Amino acid sequence: MRQAIVPNRQGSSQRAGRGLSPLFGMAVLAALLAGCAVKQPAETTEASTAAETYLVREAVTPGAEQQRDFARALTHLQAEEYDKGIEILTALAEHPEAGKSTAPHINLAMAYRNLQELDKAESHLKKALAINPKHPVANSEYAMVLRQGGRFQEAREAYERVLEAYPEFLPARRNLGILCDLFIGDLNCALEHYDIYHAAVPDDDDVALWIADLRMRLGD
Repeated sequence: MRQAIVPNRQGSSQRAGRGLSPLFGMAVLAALLAGCAVKQPAETTEASTAAETYLVREAVTPGAEQQRDFARALTHLQAEEYDKGIEILTALAEHPEAGKSTAPHINLAMAYRNLQELDKAESHLKKALAINPKHPVANSEYAMVLRQGGRFQEAREAYERVLEAYPEFLPARRNLGILCDLFIGDLNCALEHYDIYHAAVPDDDDVALWIADLRMRLGD
């Protein structure tokens, strides 16, 4: 199975919302970051801008029925019908072939995180990471769950794992900057990651403002 992480630019005034991860089969969006809330940095959940597509390959070949079920599950998640999506994804996660993929587990985690059921979200992310420890979407989503649970240092380490393997994976870069800025208070860390992100995405006006604010606070 090949999964594509295709960063997709969202409007910067759009609020953080649901994120949907890679699917079976063809290259699809693995959403992590949505646009950030204006003025103050806020962690987000749909893919931001990037010049590259990252391919995550998995040796899994689900059948046509499982692919249809997965598409139905994503439709429910996009409609915020999380319980219906979870029911389908749970069956896929338990399927002898489809369950070997990270995709059902990552999407279950995203659904549970939207329902604020962080323990269940973390459990499914651990299953995804057992399949692929360096999966960028799984690690980034895991970091968001850890952050929401107040486990800031663990969240930082999870983002750093993503960036060690995928240094140009910009959603994790942006969110690590936000984590350091708002939750850890490491302003130098925040500035470093905002700067790297903004060099790749110069049209992100929110990040430009955050950089200017940080430079003023740091006395640069």
